[in-house]
Amino acid sequence: MIEALTAQWSVEWWGVALAGFSTLAIFSFLLGENPVFRLFEHLYIGISAAIGIMITVQTFFWPKLLKPLLGLDIIILADGTPSAPYQSAQLLYLFPMAFGSLYYFILSPRRAWLAQLVIGFSLGVAGGFAFKAVFNEFLPQLYDSFRPLYIPGSPGASVSNLIFIVTLLSSMTYFFLTIKQPPGGALSRVALSGRWLMMGCFGSFFGATIMARMALLVERLQFLVITWWGQMSALW
Repeated sequence: MIEALTAQWSVEWWGVALAGFSTLAIFSFLLGENPVFRLFEHLYIGISAAIGIMITVQTFFWPKLLKPLLGLDIIILADGTPSAPYQSAQLLYLFPMAFGSLYYFILSPRRAWLAQLVIGFSLGVAGGFAFKAVFNEFLPQLYDSFRPLYIPGSPGASVSNLIFIVTLLSSMTYFFLTIKQPPGGALSRVALSGRWLMMGCFGSFFGATIMARMALLVERLQFLVITWWGQMSALW
């Protein structure tokens, strides 16, 4: 009996057991805030941060920064010659590394203004990328909104484009606040139809979100009921 249990207690066995207990600990939040949930919440955040640091070091910091900077990517051939000459331009990486290191001065009350330089630069770069992303996202949508109302030989596509144009114009009319819209008027009715169409669109987005969350829940329940409970019940 002991030998059978020892054979079952492999690394994979302990992985399934810990995964099941961790899932139940997170689900304990449904009963209210409790120390078990807070413990596993902090464990999850800590493990996620550690994995993020490890991936950053393995995929960027070491192969793309330190390795070329130290010349460790140069292979010495059998005749003693290097596979490639050392690129002295790699030393330019030291300047952004030094500038980024100023961020740690945020821990110093007297030198915190140095960290503000890095924070301001980061916010400026992020704002520029966000501004560019807005154009990359919305300009294709703007181009796509100009659709023909009639496509020869394709009545289905013509009806689809017509519905799209009506939905687009009625939705934009809802946000047209320059001219006062009297209740019961034509413009007010178009705006009301646009409101209902937007509510249907938002409802479909919300339904898709709920379906995605339910898929995750079903996967966890299947793991608990089939995999984890099946493994735990084998002990008895």
